[in-house]
Amino acid sequence: MKTKGLQSAVTNIRNIPFRFKLTCYLVITICITVLIVFACSYIVSSRSIKQQAKDLTMQQLEQNTLNLQNYLSQIEGTPDSIVTDKNLQEYLTKPDENTTEFTNIVDDVYQTMSNVFEAKESLLYIYLYKVLDNRVLYLGPTKAGRNADYSNVEKYLSSGNITGSPIRASFRQDPVNNSRYTFAIYQPIFDKYKIKNPIGMLCLSVTEDTLERFYAHRNTNLPLDTFIINGEGTIVSHTDKSRISTDAKLKSILNKQDGSMEIGGKLVVFKYFEDWDWYVIGTLPISYLLRDNNVLLVIILIIVLLTIMTAILISFIFSKRLLRPFDELIYRMSMVSNGDFTTRIELSPYGYDFKQVSEGFNIMVEQINILMGKIYEEQRQLKEIEFKALQAQINPHFLYNTLESIHWQALLGGNYDISTMVKALAGFYRISLSGGEDIIPLKSEAEHVENYMTIQEIRYKDKMESYIDIPEEFYEVRIPKMTLQPLVENSIYHGLKGKQVKGFIKITAVRDGDELIVKTIDNGVGMSESQISNLNRTLEDNVSSAGGYGVRNVNRRIKLFFGEPYGIFYESNEYGGVTANVRLYMKK
Repeated sequence: MKTKGLQSAVTNIRNIPFRFKLTCYLVITICITVLIVFACSYIVSSRSIKQQAKDLTMQQLEQNTLNLQNYLSQIEGTPDSIVTDKNLQEYLTKPDENTTEFTNIVDDVYQTMSNVFEAKESLLYIYLYKVLDNRVLYLGPTKAGRNADYSNVEKYLSSGNITGSPIRASFRQDPVNNSRYTFAIYQPIFDKYKIKNPIGMLCLSVTEDTLERFYAHRNTNLPLDTFIINGEGTIVSHTDKSRISTDAKLKSILNKQDGSMEIGGKLVVFKYFEDWDWYVIGTLPISYLLRDNNVLLVIILIIVLLTIMTAILISFIFSKRLLRPFDELIYRMSMVSNGDFTTRIELSPYGYDFKQVSEGFNIMVEQINILMGKIYEEQRQLKEIEFKALQAQINPHFLYNTLESIHWQALLGGNYDISTMVKALAGFYRISLSGGEDIIPLKSEAEHVENYMTIQEIRYKDKMESYIDIPEEFYEVRIPKMTLQPLVENSIYHGLKGKQVKGFIKITAVRDGDELIVKTIDNGVGMSESQISNLNRTLEDNVSSAGGYGVRNVNRRIKLFFGEPYGIFYESNEYGGVTANVRLYMKK
């Protein structure tokens, strides 16, 4: 059903007038061209917009990252000014005493910590952990101090891998207010007389809100979402606090490099913060970036529709003007097809090309007119020839009937040889007529040549004898009439007649694939291989008289009926004579 539907559609398309086809082709060509141009423009402009957004966002992230890095460096460098303080060292190396002197030392240490705390307003709290007796000096919100987690200090101290560098702790929810996140920097303090011996740990806690001020995008007109993730892809700082400590789903960017990608319909620009193994991320919706391009796309569609309408109008007018001479030509051709060979056409006003077309058309009509006259005359002559051929057939029929009468008279008189010859001759003429057919069954052709060989055997009693051995399965194979008689005649006059002893002629047939080869075999004087090769060559020569005109004529008739591969060819045989082979098509 689908094939029939497709064929029907193709037929309907073919039946559409050429003018409408031309209009459609022009409109389609124009529309495709316009669409390609605008598609290329849209793609190029989209890429340009994305690249500009990447560059601008990366510039802002670089500046924000630099500010953040400076701030964190300042926080990390703060303890350096107090870890070598004399009073702090004395406090950490001496056990607690209930003396005025020790109380003054503690007050001095508190004052030093207070100076640091007041200088860094972004600090949430600061505390000093004393290893000697596990005591803590704390400055900051009271509740946070009570709930502060000092286990990290003990963990770092017990690890045994303490160096002079600050230790950075992960973000964690504030013990007092779970909605706030903080991170801490721990500075180990060593005895100035025993460098490898940690005597305390200074901890500075900074709120996550403080970091947000350095990297967050403040321009509310641009939907740029900025946040920080760690090396594992977890968000550590975000304007939306509910997203902190969640997976950012940006594993593909964790390559410790700066760059940009398109992920989940967003343009993701990232800057790697090597010191802290952080990524400062900026994301922009691609739909927002391309909002102006989408407007351009609507404009493009409107332009395409207008272009289609204009193209249809122009194409229709253009095709009508262009095809006017073709309409005239088609009309004149229809007149010729109806038998009017007097019509002529003049298309010179439409240009040089159409002038040549009109001249060619007029010449063609004139030639057709002349040719029709010749055909009429040839048909008249052919009818006359057929009439004369019909008249000529009267004499063979009269001769055939007369020979039949002579046969019966000879038989009554006891002249059996004369009766046999006359009977064979009558059969020979009867099959020669064959009701006017040119192609007859092989069985009839065998009967025809048998009659001929019967006459020749009586004529040359001491020279020849003949056999026909054709399997019945080949009787209905078609063969041109009077194909074998010229071959037998050649065998008698060129093979057996010059031989001193009695010879024979045998006719048989063998199958060769889809072909049938009818063999006329004699044991005559024979021919050399070069003579046979020359004879086969001359069979294809329509001018040469070698090989006998009758045989060459039979060969041409076979090729006309069956095609070039078929025909006659000669070869030597095992009896010392020559075999004439007739190659036929095996079709009953």
